[in-house]
This record gives sequence, C-alpha cells and structure tokens, in this order.
Amino acid sequence: MLETLRSKADRTLRSAAMYAYAFNQSRAKVLTDPLYLAVAKLLLRGDIPLNPKLASAKIPANLYLSYRSQSRRLAYFIEDWDFEQAKPELLTPRQRQMMHTVALGETSGAAVSDGFLRAFRTSPELAAFFGTWFTEELNHFLGYHAYLEKMGQRWPAERGLQVAATEFLPYAEDPLEVAACNMYQELLGFLVYRQFGSQVRDPFLAKMLAQFAKDELRHYKFYQQVVARQIQRDPSFRAVVLKVILKATSPYNQISGSARNVLDHLQMGAFYFRKPEYEYFLGQVEYLLGTPLRGFFDWYFQGVVAPCIHCGQAPYRCACESFEDAEAPAIRNPEWWKQARPLEGPPQFDLDAWTTELFKNAARPAAARGA
Repeated sequence: MLETLRSKADRTLRSAAMYAYAFNQSRAKVLTDPLYLAVAKLLLRGDIPLNPKLASAKIPANLYLSYRSQSRRLAYFIEDWDFEQAKPELLTPRQRQMMHTVALGETSGAAVSDGFLRAFRTSPELAAFFGTWFTEELNHFLGYHAYLEKMGQRWPAERGLQVAATEFLPYAEDPLEVAACNMYQELLGFLVYRQFGSQVRDPFLAKMLAQFAKDELRHYKFYQQVVARQIQRDPSFRAVVLKVILKATSPYNQISGSARNVLDHLQMGAFYFRKPEYEYFLGQVEYLLGTPLRGFFDWYFQGVVAPCIHCGQAPYRCACESFEDAEAPAIRNPEWWKQARPLEGPPQFDLDAWTTELFKNAARPAAARGA
C-alpha cells in the first residue's frame, strides 16, 4: 500500500512538473522562479567544491575576439547548398513531424532576439556575439524552411510571421542569467540535432543537421565559458545555472501556443535525447556545478517519452544505434504548422517568396555543395 501511494505521488509530481514547464516562462515566472531557485539551492546544498577543471581554467576577459576569428574561418551560406539533392521521401513520419518542431525553434529568432539584445546591450562582449550568432542562426532558419519546401509542407506565410510577432517575455533582466539560458538551449540544440541527424536516412539532411549541430556546439561553448567565468568569480551563481536547467528554458515555452503544444514539442525533442546525449549532458552539468546530480536527473528525465521499442529502456538510457519506429508520433495536433491567425493588414513579407529569391541568387562555386 505504501509503495502504491509513493508511486501515485511520484506520477502526480511528475505530471505537475511537466505542466509547470509549459507555463514557467509566462508571467507566472514571478511566482515560479523563486520555487525553481529554492529547489536548485536545495540540490546544491552542502560544501560542493568547484570542478577542478573549471577552477583552473584560464578564461579570457573578452571571449568574442577569438570566437569572431573562428566564425570567419567556418562561415558558410546555406543557400549555396544544392537542395535538389534532398530526399525527403526517406524520412519516417516521426522525422517529418520533427522537421516542423526544429523549424519552429529556429523561426523564433526574431521574437527572442529583442530580449537578448536588450539584456546584452551594456556588455560589449555579449552584444557583439549576439550579432554574429543571429547571422549564423539564419542558416538554420533558411535551411529548415527550404527542406520543408522539398517535403511539400511549407508553412503559410502567416505562420512564420505569427511566431515572429510573439511578445516574448525576456528570460531575465540579468545578462549573465540570459547567457545561462542561451547556453542551456544551445546545448540541447546541439545534442538533439546531432542524434536526429544520425537517425535520418536522407544523406543531405543528415549532413545539414550535422552542420547545424556543430554551429550549436560552438554557440554553447561560447556561453559556457561566459557562465564558467562568472562561477569562478561567484560560485553561488551555480544555483542560477541549475534553475535555468530545471526550467528547461527554451523559446518553445512561449512560441508554441497551448500548453499541450509546448509539451508535444518537448517530447518530440526528448525522443532524440538518448544515452550518449544524456552522458554528455551530465558531464557538462558536472563541469559547471561540481556535481552531475545523476540521481536527480535520472528521476527528472524518467517518463518524459515512452520506452524504446527496440531495447525497452527509457530513451535517456537507450544506447541503440538505430531506434526509430515507423509510426507517427502521438501528438495532439500534428498539423499545427498549417494553422495561423489572419494578420491585420497585408503581410510584411512572404516567407516563401523571400527564401525562393534568396536561393535563386545563391553562388555555387562547387557542384558538390551540400552533398
């Protein structure tokens, strides 16, 4: 009987935590943020020393200068890739749906950027990085929408504009907390894109996802060093970093629509969060916080997505090389991307015409672009 009560209490708490995720970046965050911070402090209670690697790291006072140099060497333009090589017919129903989830995340750039730049405006390092980041992320926005076009599932022009028009509530006022929020979402973007790319059978999309994952990893590493440098200065900042992780901070909380849609996108991404991603994630948590909190995160990720149909393990414990199924994901509204409110007045621009013209003007010095 006691075990049954514990099981029911655990399920209730887990369900409440999932729905809290859907609302924790709304105006309710005035109430929920102190609760998340209190839990973070409780989990970090005691004398947890800094990770030795973090404590001894020599982090420059201005990280942007080296990042800019790296960015110049690695710059590319997605319109130079040959999308005629794409083979979307090789995607599973789940992968086709997942393309809309990742496209939504990258379409949020215009909505979230107002808050980012406002928070970073007094930090030359972060403000400068923001400019480079936005340009690099534009490749992802264009690439995903160009691929959706090849799938025959392009969005109505109003859908993208509706996302951009979201009155996005800033993650925080403190630029370092915003940097921590961005760090977390770039980490998850890297991990999900990497695993998603390893599962698709279209070589073109696999290469594009691998490239986008590399971009997200560079972005993550920049923010990680900003956050690590602050932890060196003030170890108590680790509680803020853990609060950000507990909230699963991302644009999806505000741009997805209903709470159910938010959770659908969470579960779409979590499907590709497998054991390699989980172990990498815990390693990054340990570097920043001084402890991986494995026991807590084992509980945290339990039950978010159904067990793997091949090995029977929870996805974050699944080490299957191939784990896709042939079924469409069980989400409430799979055609959400077709639905958009009519905008007042004429559209400011037609997304489809805009991207078509951009790709028409592409320079392709090598026939193998994107192959």
